[in-house]
Amino acid sequence: MQLQNKIILVVGGATGIGKATATLCAKRGAQVVIADINETAGIETATATNSSFIKVDVTSESNITALYNKIDSQYGRLDVLIQAAGLLKGAFTPIEELTYETWKLVMDINVKGSFLSVKHATPLLKKSKRGVVLLLSSGAAQGGSSSYAYGASKGGVTSLGITLAGKLAPDNIRLNVLHPGNIRTPMKLSVIEADAQKRGESMDKLVAESNLGEPEGVARILAWLASDDADYLRGNVFTR
Repeated sequence: MQLQNKIILVVGGATGIGKATATLCAKRGAQVVIADINETAGIETATATNSSFIKVDVTSESNITALYNKIDSQYGRLDVLIQAAGLLKGAFTPIEELTYETWKLVMDINVKGSFLSVKHATPLLKKSKRGVVLLLSSGAAQGGSSSYAYGASKGGVTSLGITLAGKLAPDNIRLNVLHPGNIRTPMKLSVIEADAQKRGESMDKLVAESNLGEPEGVARILAWLASDDADYLRGNVFTR
């Protein structure tokens, strides 16, 4: 199988794109570790995929340190980090009404969380023959977002990835940044629901008009990027 014997960590693997990716990676032969703050959904996904689950708050460096210590203790290395944890808050909120608390929370989870995870994953990735880091940004980083905080945070993830890619390459660690579009995830559906309430329209109508892609489609791309077949790919990857 394409991912046989690879140790793959999916941060944010309890739901959405992360869940679909963890499921597919496990199906293709990887030993998958799911890390998420959502313990109930995380355990459910881990059980269904014969994976392991570790609860983690990506904004806490002590939590992140403990996560990678557990992986080191159990496996001794890490082959692939898939950083899928993310948050969108403040959709359709005017800039003059957006609170600093909302801004900081989104930045902490999306940007700080990505930074901390790559920081502490790197020593384990260096032990792999072909380390891979896959950061999830968003089409919102280029095309705008319903949330100032989310759009800015995903721009930060993209720039972080661009900088890291060159710095990690000498250690034989490949880094790609994935930019999904409109995907049917709980987060995206919550935005559509907020839009429906704002417009006074049917959510079902807006969902139909959104032409959403499925998480499994993005998961197929991520699973391929995690494989050795993607060794020659560099930079940003865009999906529908």
